[in-house]
Order: sequence, then C-alpha cells, then structure tokens
Amino acid sequence: MLASTLIATLLLASGVAAQDFYQYWGDGRAEVSSYKVIQSRYGEHREGYGVMIFVTEDINKETLIKVESSQPESHRIYSMKMNNVLKFTTGIYDYSVMTSVFSAVEPRRGDRPFELQRITHTVQEWCGHVFEEVQFRHGKILGDLNSYFEREGRQHWQFEEPEAFVSEDHLWIQVRELKGDLMEEGDTHGLTILPSLWYFRLRHQDRKLMVATLHKGGVESITVDGEPRPARLWRWQFADYENTVWVDAAYPHRILRWQDSTGDSGHLLESERLPYWGLHDNEHEPLRGQLRIPN
Repeated sequence: MLASTLIATLLLASGVAAQDFYQYWGDGRAEVSSYKVIQSRYGEHREGYGVMIFVTEDINKETLIKVESSQPESHRIYSMKMNNVLKFTTGIYDYSVMTSVFSAVEPRRGDRPFELQRITHTVQEWCGHVFEEVQFRHGKILGDLNSYFEREGRQHWQFEEPEAFVSEDHLWIQVRELKGDLMEEGDTHGLTILPSLWYFRLRHQDRKLMVATLHKGGVESITVDGEPRPARLWRWQFADYENTVWVDAAYPHRILRWQDSTGDSGHLLESERLPYWGLHDNEHEPLRGQLRIPN
C-alpha cells in the first residue's frame, strides 16, 4: 500500500515539474550524479564508481564543438550534453573512461526533440589510451578512431543512418523523456542500434549496426540507498546483450539503477545540481565527499 501511494504521489508531481524544460534546465547549473558501479573486465567483476553529468550548452552547427565566443544564434545548436564517467581498477592499474553525448534539444530534421549530433569516447589505462569520435551528419554516421593498439591504429568508418535508428550512448538521454514521452508505456519497438563505443572497446570488435528492441515498461518501486522510489523500467536488447535501466518516475527522471546481462550494474548514490566547472579550488574538494565520490 505504501509503495503504491508513493508511486501515485510522485507521478502527479512528475506531470507538474515536466511542463517547462527550459525553466528547469536553463538555470546555468549541471546535474551531477554519482553511482556505485560493478564493471567486468578480463573475466572478473570490479568495483568502481561512475559519475553522470547532464547540462545544457550551445555547440556550433558546423564544428559541433562548444561555443565559447560571441557567435550569432543562427550558428548555434542548443544541446543537452551528457558526460558519462567510469573509474575502476584492474589489479595494479586503473581504467578511466568517459563518453560525451551531444543532443540537440529542439528538432533539426524531424519533429522529435533530442536529435543526436556527436559522441566522443576516451579510454585511458596503463597500456595506452584511445580516442573515438562519431558525428551524425546529413543521414550519415561518421566515425574516427585513434588507438594506441596496433591492430586498431587509426580508422575511419561510416554507415548510412537507417530508419528507426538509435545509439545506445544516446539512449541515456532519450529514456529520461525530458521533453515528453519517447514511446508509450508497454510498447516494444524494433530498432537498428549502434552499440555503445565502450561495448565495442571491451570486445575489440569492428563497429557495426545491430538489430535491437527497446521496451518501455511500467512504474515499479525500487530501493535507492535504502529508500523506496517509484521508477520507470526500460530495457534494450541486441545480439546476446541486454540492459535494464530504472529511471526516476518524478521529473527530471534521473537514472537510478541499471543492470545488464553480463552482471555489470550501477546504483545511484547522490545527485545534485551545481556549476561544477567553477568548483575547482582546494576549498571545493569536500564537495566530492558530499557526492560520495572517492578521492
């Protein structure tokens, strides 16, 4: 009874808070959320942590790079940027992974918000590091890879963007439904997916598009840091891989938890909205403790 009452209350709150995207996200602050993460590597599960940062900013229409000069509005794309940070240790050495996704808030080609513009992906570990960029232009998916490893080296790859296409990296923005429903509750859509760049990195596979399904489930009660929270279930599947994600039912629909078919998972620890780029002095370091991010 308690869980069902809580779900009903927060669903009502969600409808009120979701009415003005710009009022919520246009205040100059970023959402910073920390996670306890289990990440598999070399056949073993490792404990690590993740940070997801969501913030709006302008990028240039031609370069798709952040605007920091006085460029006219006609040269800008107002975008949602997600930085997805992952840190974990394998034996003696560390992994540091970050994926950035840039998504146009307003439609540019069709009639749906959040059109994917660009993804960048970096991996650093003690053997070497890798940088990959994917741009989405004029119906094409254009990738560039620069890798420390000889078998990869420098690569350029591309695909025609198919109908009903999604990027797994972009889904972390889309399933939050920040400007209205992505799909109806209970629906399962067949899609063509570009798996996450980290998915390819872990498996050392050539880039390819795959047949996938995306399912929007109902709202259920889950436990977050010892407290019940109503959460929307999402699930996507391709090849032999499946990921289930629980999104807060109340706006702004934060990512609360995920669990995939390899046993990897993430659980929300803390979430705050703050201008993190200005919090770089020694006196600001205690904020990491408030966010439960290890030093």
